[in-house]
Amino acid sequence: MIVVKNLAYKASKTKFNVLLTGESGTGKSKLAREIHDLWNPEKPFVEVNCSAIAESLFESELFGYVPGAFTGATSRGKVGYLEEADGGTIFLDEIGELPWNIQVKLLYVLQYKRIYRVGSTKPINIDVRIIMATNRNLEEEVKKGNFRQDLYYRINVFPIDIPPLREHKRDLYVLANSILTKCCQKYDMPEKQFSEEALEVMGNYDWPGNVRELENIIERATIICDGGLIYSEHLMLHEEVKRAGTLKEHIDFYEKQLIKDALYKHNNDRKKAMEELGISKTVFYEKLKKYQIDEEF
Repeated sequence: MIVVKNLAYKASKTKFNVLLTGESGTGKSKLAREIHDLWNPEKPFVEVNCSAIAESLFESELFGYVPGAFTGATSRGKVGYLEEADGGTIFLDEIGELPWNIQVKLLYVLQYKRIYRVGSTKPINIDVRIIMATNRNLEEEVKKGNFRQDLYYRINVFPIDIPPLREHKRDLYVLANSILTKCCQKYDMPEKQFSEEALEVMGNYDWPGNVRELENIIERATIICDGGLIYSEHLMLHEEVKRAGTLKEHIDFYEKQLIKDALYKHNNDRKKAMEELGISKTVFYEKLKKYQIDEEF
């Protein structure tokens, strides 16, 4: 992690394109933000999750469009993410999800710092640093023909690989306490601490979800714990450690846990839990019945 921090610091002192690699949940988006803030926090920082954009919308979302460019386009046109980030940084998360035709256009942007809105032949010059992240092995994706080799070489100027949490458990104590402090502040709670037993349980766990999972577990424990000391039962990691089985069983386990977390977080306010989860009332109550969550609240 010291190497990662040093590389991030050096990246912040240049305008090189940066490629962040590592498993899901290792903190790639946070590191991207840190690099930007160390460089110039006053400039725009635009974060784009490439896996969340429909393939048909990629071009108009990234490059924008002029009025009447296509059916359904607004009469005012639209500024794309790249143009929004002009002068600052755009963070393209899950870059491995980019469609082939957009990879070609992104390569052009990297080479010429110029974009064209959809429906326009007028070039727009932009000055933007691009930070990209992926949990895929892009070299393998190149071999499979899923990712352009020329684009890979272009973005791999300043690579930073973030190790999974299980490989730097010595940082766990510091990370956990930092997250706990932020959670207590977030929910306006008195300061809390971990018991030795809770720390031991966390140290023995492999954290497949990495720092993101650590944050979720601690946030849940902070809400569940009524006193000032968090014990292993508040972490509920015994359930996580024992999980096993088919893909469906894994999905059911995590779905149930997400619903329970939302209810804990909002003090059993089901309307707020539904809104956070983004599901309808009918689906929500079907899930409560399916997982017998009603019996626990």
